[in-house]
Amino acid sequence: MSISAKSFQYFTACFILCLANVVNAQVRIVAHRGGLYEQFPESSLSLFDATARSFKADTVVVEIDIRESKDGTLYLMHDPTVDRTSSGKGKLEDLSDKELNTLRLRKKDGNITAEHIPTFDEVLTFIRNRNINLMLDIKAPIHEKVLEQVKKHKLEHRLLVLTFQNDITAQVAKTGQNFLLSALIESGEAWKSFEQIPMQPGKRVAYITVKTTSTLIDTLRQKNVLIMADVSEDQRNGGKPLNAAEYRTKVSRQKLDILISDFPIEARNAVISER
Repeated sequence: MSISAKSFQYFTACFILCLANVVNAQVRIVAHRGGLYEQFPESSLSLFDATARSFKADTVVVEIDIRESKDGTLYLMHDPTVDRTSSGKGKLEDLSDKELNTLRLRKKDGNITAEHIPTFDEVLTFIRNRNINLMLDIKAPIHEKVLEQVKKHKLEHRLLVLTFQNDITAQVAKTGQNFLLSALIESGEAWKSFEQIPMQPGKRVAYITVKTTSTLIDTLRQKNVLIMADVSEDQRNGGKPLNAAEYRTKVSRQKLDILISDFPIEARNAVISER
């Protein structure tokens, strides 16, 4: 085995270990779009930096949404249009880089900031020396292009890729085996389909919901599958964080390894208080 191969295995093992601790140990927190903190624009570098600093020595996984511009550049943008979160209007895929680079991000209250829409390449450079890993929600059939850019930065070992359709899951799995890959698992049939996709041990992540039975969750854990769920406080709790006990109850009840939250700082504080 070469030194480079040993190094790769070491960093991969470290990332999986961080994500795969048992329920009563550390649960990895994912900051949905960086977190729902109104003093910062959604999916902005300033938000990512502030959230990461709040995690101190811990690593935060930041969930980002990726779309492709008219010129083929990858940008961070959740909605199909730039209307809600920037000073511009129109679908991101219809806008040129020149047009996009003139836009500025807006906060939830509508106020325009001095921040631009980040490119994916910019984010990969930004996280390199920070305590940030990434969860990717790729909003178009551009998975191969996105993952090629990650490979150029040599950051595959700090990546979790979301998928919600079995054919996309299989396609992404073929592009590489150095990152974690999730699939929506709400039934035994969905798990069987996911299980049949060739993957290295420990790389599977099951995105579960209230439809996922406790029996199925037990099966997934026996198969060394990481269990992940979201809180969606913005939609389900009036845009406010849960109390600490509610975060802990969710983690325990669903036997979670990974918790996605709109309020990652509060979620982390709730979880670490139980360590």
